[in-house]
Amino acid sequence: MKQITYNLDITGIVQGVGFRPFLYKLARDYDLNGIILNRGNAGVRLTLQGKRDDFKKFLDAIKKKKPSISYIENLTVKESETSDKFTDLRIEKSEEGRGVSLTLPPDIAICDGCLRDMRNKDLEKYYNYPFIACAVCGPRYTTVKELPYDRERSTMVQFPLCKNAEPESCVKEYFNYQNRRFHAQTFACSVCGPNYKLYDKRKTLIKSTSIDAILEETAKRINEGEVAAIKGIGGVHLVCLANDDKTILKLRRRKGKRKHKPFALMVPNLHILNECLNISEEEKELLTSFRRPIVLLEKSNNFDKSMISSFVAPGLNNIGIMLPYTGIHHMLFDYVGNQPLVYTSGNKSNIPMAIENEKIFEQLYNLADFFLLHNRTIYQRADDSVIRMHNNKVKLIRRSRGYVPEYFALPFEVEIPAAISTGPELAVTGALLRRNRVFPTQHIGNVTHLETYEFLSKSLQHMKKLLQIKDSEIKYIACDAHPSFTTTKLAQELAIQYNIKTYKIQHHYAHILSLMADNKINLDDKIVGISVDGVGYGDDGNIWGGEIILSGYKGYERLGQLQYQLMIGGDRCTKFPARMAASIILNSMEHEDSKRIFKKIELASDLEYENVELDAIISQFNHYKKSSFDQNIPLTSSAGRIFDTVSYLLGASNLKTYRGEPAMKLEGFASKGNPDSIELEIKYYKKDGMFFINTSELVVNILNLLENPKINRNDIAAKFHMVFAEAFADIAIIVADFNKIDKIGLTGGVAYNKLFSNAIKDTVLRNGLVFLEHDKIPPGDAGISTGQLIGGYFKHSY
Repeated sequence: MKQITYNLDITGIVQGVGFRPFLYKLARDYDLNGIILNRGNAGVRLTLQGKRDDFKKFLDAIKKKKPSISYIENLTVKESETSDKFTDLRIEKSEEGRGVSLTLPPDIAICDGCLRDMRNKDLEKYYNYPFIACAVCGPRYTTVKELPYDRERSTMVQFPLCKNAEPESCVKEYFNYQNRRFHAQTFACSVCGPNYKLYDKRKTLIKSTSIDAILEETAKRINEGEVAAIKGIGGVHLVCLANDDKTILKLRRRKGKRKHKPFALMVPNLHILNECLNISEEEKELLTSFRRPIVLLEKSNNFDKSMISSFVAPGLNNIGIMLPYTGIHHMLFDYVGNQPLVYTSGNKSNIPMAIENEKIFEQLYNLADFFLLHNRTIYQRADDSVIRMHNNKVKLIRRSRGYVPEYFALPFEVEIPAAISTGPELAVTGALLRRNRVFPTQHIGNVTHLETYEFLSKSLQHMKKLLQIKDSEIKYIACDAHPSFTTTKLAQELAIQYNIKTYKIQHHYAHILSLMADNKINLDDKIVGISVDGVGYGDDGNIWGGEIILSGYKGYERLGQLQYQLMIGGDRCTKFPARMAASIILNSMEHEDSKRIFKKIELASDLEYENVELDAIISQFNHYKKSSFDQNIPLTSSAGRIFDTVSYLLGASNLKTYRGEPAMKLEGFASKGNPDSIELEIKYYKKDGMFFINTSELVVNILNLLENPKINRNDIAAKFHMVFAEAFADIAIIVADFNKIDKIGLTGGVAYNKLFSNAIKDTVLRNGLVFLEHDKIPPGDAGISTGQLIGGYFKHSY
C-alpha cells in the first residue's frame, strides 16, 4: 500500500535555538512518524507520514508555537508516495547541506529555566554551576567551528556528556525528548563540563575546588577595590566596583590612554537604577532581551546622588548599562551584593581581547589584580554589543555578541554568489555578501595594528567557512577609497588571492548605501543623504565629513557640504581641539583679532607645546595665505571637527582622549541648556551648483556670544545643535524639492547624537518629507562594510 509522505524544508535561524527538539515534540503530539534532519546551511528537512489533517495542524502549530529566538525564512512542502512506511520518529545525524543563509543564531543569554535550575539545590549537578545551558540558551557563534551545528563541531567537543550524574546524566537528558536539553549541543554539568579557577597575576592558583569558595574570594577582593579579569562567553572583562572613585581612577591609570573614556556597567537588576537613570519601555525590552546588549541610558537629575561614581562616564549625559547574561554573572552578584560593577572589555587599547588563558595573563598582567578564568575554548571573540535608542529607533554603535552572525537582506535581487568587503579603518566590521544577504562580522575595532588586521582577516575567513562559500564564488572585494587604510591593503591582498577586482567605495556614499538598505529603498529610487562624521577620504582628495549627497544605488552626486576649513597640523587637530579652533579662527578673522581671541581664551595653554606651538600654527597659516596653496595643510568639511571646535570654545572638552569625546561631551553640555533663550545664526550659500554651510561665520558668532558673561554656555551648546542640524536639513530639503525626491536620510557617526538627529528629523517631517534613519545597520563606521558591498555590486554589475 502506498504511503503519502510529506517532505518539509525549513530555512532560517533553525539551528541552536531548540528547533529540532521543538519539531520532534510537536510531531509526536500529532502522531507523525518519520525523520528530522539538520542540513547545515540548507536548514532542517522533515520527511513525515501521518493523517493529512494531523499534518496540517502540525504545520499551523510550527508557525504559532516555534521557539521565540528562531526565525522561519521559508517553509516548503512537497507530497510524494512511497511503499516504505515509517514506524517511529527520529532525529537523524546531521549532513552538510549548502544554502544561501546561516542557520546559526548568535550567542543567547541564559534563560529563566536554566536560572531556576542553577538555583535549585535538588539538582545537584546544576546547582551553582555557571556554565548551565539548554537547547534555547547559551553560547553559539563564539563556540561553533563549522556547520552543521552539532557538539563535535563546537568547542564543547572537549567535554563529552556524562553518563553518571544526579539526578540524571547529561546523556539521558540529551536523548529525552521531554527534557529541555533534548538534543542541546552546548550544555554540560558540573560532572562533565568546563569549570572556573581563580589565579593571582603571577598565575598562582588561589582557589579551584568549589565555585562558592572561588566567588566568595572574588567578591571579597572586588569589594576591597581590586580589579578582576573574568573570562566569559566571547572574551574577558575587567571588573571592579562602580561606586568607588579610587578604584576606577586606578583602573584608568592602568589603562593608560583611557583617561576619560566611559566604562560600561553591569547591574544585577534594573531596580537599582530607577532613581539615577531614565529608562524607557523600549530600552527595558532591549536590556532584558536574549541579546543582552549594553544600552546607553540617559542620566536623571538625581544621578549625582546615585551609587555610581562620576568617573565612570565623566562629562557625558548617558551611561552604558547591561544585565547579566551568563550563570557566572548572576552568581557573582550573589556574593558582591546589590550594586553596579564596572564591566569593561579586557584588552589593551586598540588590541583585540585575548581569548586564550596564557595570552589573557600576558595581556592583562598590568591591568588586573587577579584572574577568574575557565577552561572552555573561545573560538570566536565577540565584544558586548552597544546600543543607543532614539525614541523608538535602535542605533547600533557596536554590533557584536547577541547579533552576529545574523544577516541583512538587501531590497533587490543579486545575481552573483558572493563578495567580501573589508570596512574602513576605525570601528571596523568586515562583511560577506551571499546572494542578496549581507553577513557582517563581529566588531573588530580600529585596524591600525597587526593584531586587529589579523583579527579582521580571520573573522572574514570564519564567516566564509560558515557560509560554505567557495573561492570561485567570490566575484569582487570592496573597500574604502582611502589609499592608505590597512583595510584597503587587505582588500588588495584578497583580490590577488582570489584573482578578482577590487572596488573602492567613497566613505560617505557607503554610509548612505547602508542607510538605503536599512530602509528597504527600491532599486531605482533615490534619496538625499546627509552623511556626517569625523573623517572620510573625498573624491577631491580632501577630508570629507559634512556632506549632502543625492544618492541612488548606481551612483551619487555631492550637492552640499560644510565650508572647507584648514587643519593646520593635520591629525593633531583631531587630538587637540584647540588646534582646530585656531585653524578656523585664523581662517575667519583678521590677524590681530585672531591673536586677541587666542589670548583671551588662553588657547596656547591647551596646546601640547603652548606658545611655541601657537606661533608655529600662525606662521603656517601666514605661509599658506601668501602661497595660496600648501599641500601640507589638509582641507576638511568634517562635521566632527566643527563639533570639536565648539566643544572646545564652550569649555566642554579641551583634549580628545577617545574617539568622539569632544562631540559627546558637547552633547552632554547641551542637554542642560535652553536653545530658545539665545539667538545664533548659521548661513549657507550656493556657488557653482554646490551649497556650502558657512562654518567660519558660525564660529565667529559663537565667539561673539561668549563675549557676554551673562549668556549660559549650556544654552549656546543647545542652540548650536539646533541651528547646525537645521542648516543641513534646509539644504537637503532644497535639493530634494528640486530633484522631486521625497526621502531625506541621516547617517554617519554624528547620527548617534540625539539632539542633532532629532532636530534634522523634526525639520524634514515639518516640510512633509519622509525621514530615513538607521534601525538595524549601524549609522557609524561599523555599517560601512555593508555599504561597500552594495556599492561594489553595482560597480561590478554595471
